[in-house]
Amino acid sequence: MWMNITGPTGTGNLVTHIVPVDDLRPHELTSECWCHPHLDHEDWIATHQSADCREDFENGKRRPS
Repeated sequence: MWMNITGPTGTGNLVTHIVPVDDLRPHELTSECWCHPHLDHEDWIATHQSADCREDFENGKRRPS
């Protein structure tokens, strides 16, 4: 499960962070987060990576054992 959180950047733009819920580590809502989120500057969306690798299951890269 993922959640969207929208807030201001340092330059006054609004950015939406997509972060995993109940991940193994807490995420910072900044570009300096430990997971090195991908920032789409056109749409101002920061997509964070999970510590539990859930995106590998969601995109079919990995299957439950």
